[in-house]
Amino acid sequence: MLLEVKGLTKQFAGLTAVHDFDLSVEQGDVVGLIGPNGAGKTTLFNLISGFLPPTDGKIIFNDTDITRMKPAQICRLGIARTFQIVKPLTRMTVLENVMVGAFSRTKDPRKVKELAIEVLEFTEQIEKMDKKAGSLTLGERKLLEISRALATQPRLLLLDECMAGLNTKEISVAIDLIGKIKERGVTLIVIEHVMKAIMSVSDRIVVLNYGEKIMEGIPEEVVNDQQVIKAYLGVEFAECH
Repeated sequence: MLLEVKGLTKQFAGLTAVHDFDLSVEQGDVVGLIGPNGAGKTTLFNLISGFLPPTDGKIIFNDTDITRMKPAQICRLGIARTFQIVKPLTRMTVLENVMVGAFSRTKDPRKVKELAIEVLEFTEQIEKMDKKAGSLTLGERKLLEISRALATQPRLLLLDECMAGLNTKEISVAIDLIGKIKERGVTLIVIEHVMKAIMSVSDRIVVLNYGEKIMEGIPEEVVNDQQVIKAYLGVEFAECH
């Protein structure tokens, strides 16, 4: 088991954002994470990646207890993430942004640049390597965020709404990239509201509502579950599906 989350709970001054959450993720899985806004999805990512300490519970990654580790330690162990609101280093080039991620693996500038270029070739952003990150479109910034995360050479990649705000063509590009990342052997947990996308990329889907898991299963099971339809998808989606 690559990742095991056991009884994870996070409280903020009386508000429970995540409650008694369990999750097991095998190497090579793509797990979709869906639920209404405020359901606790990003909080869960913050807990796994070390940006928040849990109130209770444990997080085991590759047989190591990472529950109280700092984000940099967790990154070096092999967990990388993107953020819901992309924040590239706007005055730096695309290449330099990706090099920032690569520096978590080596301090040799030559190797850092080689790794960053290899990642940009993989994500098909190499033609933009000398552009300032601040000049990129939203879709390009989202890809840059993924590229920077990939440059840390993760075993587990957490993608937080990497398709939000994108057009149909850009969503298709993102879906294809997730497939390529999986082919490389990287495990993914993907938060997404674009149901067509999450259905196509996920091996299984976990549904959160009010900080609790209400369903876990293959995509076809999840979208036909009455509890999920009521809490998140809505009757209109179910009828169209």
